[in-house]
This record gives sequence, structure tokens and C-alpha cells, in this order.
Amino acid sequence: MKLVYYPDPILDKKLDDVNLEDPGFDPVELKEQMTKVMVDSGGIGLTASQVGLTHNLFVMGDSLTNSTLHINPTVLQYTEEKVLELEGCLSFPNIFVKIPRPKEILAEWYDENLEKQQVKITGYSARCYLHELDHCLGITFKDRVSNLKWNMAKKKAKKLEKLIIKNAK
Repeated sequence: MKLVYYPDPILDKKLDDVNLEDPGFDPVELKEQMTKVMVDSGGIGLTASQVGLTHNLFVMGDSLTNSTLHINPTVLQYTEEKVLELEGCLSFPNIFVKIPRPKEILAEWYDENLEKQQVKITGYSARCYLHELDHCLGITFKDRVSNLKWNMAKKKAKKLEKLIIKNAK
């Protein structure tokens, strides 16, 4: 299992809902595999499409022992109040853009035991959930900003990459 990078067309694809009666994969095993890729890559969220799978699911967390699997995720409610913060994405290395997202959401999904979860999520966790949910819908954070902001972010990324290469020598 390895990361998929933009412009791979799978990142623009709406993912297929998982049949909870017969998922066709072991949810516990998939959670472990995806969490390992996410953590090893320095991320806090990873959607199935980012590792070449078409299942409507993602993992979120900050370690192998502190992560959650979200199968067939959805948002039931969200606050009108939005927060503008910087986001990055493992499929777009070194690119960061400010995106407005609701401050709080009521989310629903199935976990690795195929049990329904309904949780109020706030702050950066809500942002992460919504970022990953966008991936499930075939929306990338590139689609959430203007062309001008995107092009500026790409220029900054190129400068950052040159600096990283220079400092590595």
C-alpha cells in the first residue's frame, strides 16, 4: 500500500459506499494498513483513494494506537460559523492553502467493527474529517480555493522543495 499523488484520476473519483453486510475486506486490517501509511507519511488523515482504493472510507488520527476508521462517512449537521485555517494534503506534498470549514459538525460513520458512530466533532478534528470526507466525494482541497490562491500555493511549494533539497546537501 502506497500513497497516490495528484494528478492521479482516482483522487477526483467519488468513492463507492461499502456494503456493510459484506465489505469485501477486513476493516480492522485495512485500518491498520492505512494508519501505518498515514503515520509514516506524517499525516493525520488518509482516504482510501489516496492509497488507490475505491471504498468510501478514511482513517484519522495521530498514531497507530490513536486512530479511527470512518466507513461510509457523512455529516448530519454543521455550524454556520466557519474557521479559516491552513490545510495540507499527503497527495499534494508541500502545498498548503487556507480553507474555510465549519467550526463544529455532527458526523456519522461505521467503525472497524461495523458499528454506527454518531459524534459531535469540533476544531481541527472537524476540519480533518471534512477534508477526508471531501476526498470520499472526489473533491480535493485544490477545488476549495481560487486558481490565484492555488497557483500562489504551488509557487511556495516549489520554493520549499528547493530549500529542502539545498539543506539536505
